[in-house]
Amino acid sequence: MNVMALHGFLGEGADWTRFAEAAGVELDAPTLPGHGPQPRPVPPHFTAWVAWLCERLRLSTSPVHLLGYSMGGRLALATALAEAHSGRVASLTLLGATPGLLTPKERWDREHADRERAVRLESAGLAAFLDEWYRTPLFAPARQAVGHRTLMERRRHGQSAALASALRTAGTGVMPNLRPGLCQLRIPVLTLAGTLDDKFHRLGRELAGGIPRGRFAAVADAGHSLLLEAPETCARLWTEFINPEDRS
Repeated sequence: MNVMALHGFLGEGADWTRFAEAAGVELDAPTLPGHGPQPRPVPPHFTAWVAWLCERLRLSTSPVHLLGYSMGGRLALATALAEAHSGRVASLTLLGATPGLLTPKERWDREHADRERAVRLESAGLAAFLDEWYRTPLFAPARQAVGHRTLMERRRHGQSAALASALRTAGTGVMPNLRPGLCQLRIPVLTLAGTLDDKFHRLGRELAGGIPRGRFAAVADAGHSLLLEAPETCARLWTEFINPEDRS
């Protein structure tokens, strides 16, 4: 089985380790451009990110089960749509992902906010940015689960300028609204979101409802940081989704 898994903003491929161990699979989990201690060059715009991933898919000798968390989920969805008629994607699983913002005004506002965050990241440095980032309400369940210091420690190896560039070119504000294309996906699609993550719980249901073979599953007592808070539960739900005949 070929499986590719994409991490979220500030993350790295190793974020999928506990998920892979629980699922009993080997993953192609690349550290995305702009991330990690020795980051790859950042694609110049969102479409170029998708093209980079499509090229990686084409290296596989068989269709790929594609997964993505948060930013990685947005990229995975866009990539699956770009490859909708190629047969290269066997299934798609999205953890805490959005199909994009609905209106140009919403996209402009979010792009502006992300650009301000990028400037803050460059000017204040990674440590100060992480401290602010992980104090937002979105990560309250993760702070409760592992503590603020642990969240900071997991992300301290990135490079500020490269991460800022990734935020500018792959943030939610610069991605298109992907909803109109969802009906083109004929592959099985699973969306996951934590029950404590109201926004992405709603978006996960919306996504699954707009895809012909879409299915939503809630992850009990988890927030947005699913790979940290509930990797074993996510792995079980994914395994049942991939191998429904094995479901007890």
